[in-house]
Amino acid sequence: MDHKHRQAPKLSGLRILGLCISLWVFSSCGDTAVFDQTESLGETGWLQTKKIEIPFEIKDTLVSYSLEVSLRQSNDYAFYNLYFVPQIIDSKGKVIKKALAEAILYDAKSGKAKGAGLGDMYSHSYSIFPALYFPAAGKYTLRLEQYMRTDTLSGVVSVGAALHPNPTDHGKN
Repeated sequence: MDHKHRQAPKLSGLRILGLCISLWVFSSCGDTAVFDQTESLGETGWLQTKKIEIPFEIKDTLVSYSLEVSLRQSNDYAFYNLYFVPQIIDSKGKVIKKALAEAILYDAKSGKAKGAGLGDMYSHSYSIFPALYFPAAGKYTLRLEQYMRTDTLSGVVSVGAALHPNPTDHGKN
């Protein structure tokens, strides 16, 4: 019998790097999140009066945290961008961090949707506060409000957020 020797497929450096990064991301995605929550907005979309609030508790004030906001939208969304305001509020109602954030959902020139998606649904994730410190341990609330000039944002299917501790040496920078 004459068997042809088959060579194992060669992996390019880029593929190996991609595999290593994927393994690192998945191995570091344990249960370290302070919260990871998504709220479905249904067929109505995101009403201007609808404030998404996620309560959470901080125990370690020596590390910084990274806040990511995720949006899921359909092709029914009429604008290329979406402005929203994330706020971190302490247990006494004091806003300790606030920003105006802009999510770019479509390419302004081509109209092509950005983000990952299938069909007419697209998911987006944005790092809002990459190095957030809390002044004290305790209960806090993340509040997200849409900040567009229209009452209802049809096509915004869900909004969510995750808060993860950043890798650190506990205050040793």
